[in-house]
Amino acid sequence: MSKELMFFCIPQGAYMGVSNCQKLRKRPVGKAPAGGQTKLRACEKCEMHGLVDSAKVPTVSMASYLSGSRPKPASKQALASAARAEAVPA
Repeated sequence: MSKELMFFCIPQGAYMGVSNCQKLRKRPVGKAPAGGQTKLRACEKCEMHGLVDSAKVPTVSMASYLSGSRPKPASKQALASAARAEAVPA
């Protein structure tokens, strides 16, 4: 069993693997090259990337997820603070 971590993606409204989130955000916006897929609209305006990358979203292992355990959604306060942190240049 892989060590994949699952979290609740608020923009997509679905449970998603952390690695899948990272793959989806690397897709091009708008037109994609032949055979490619474009970035999902929910991913274009997502503000959860910082929280997912820094492991600040509630997660469960894939084994636990398949056993019926579900992670809690990230709090709106955590999303707001992540959006502020991304907006402020370092």
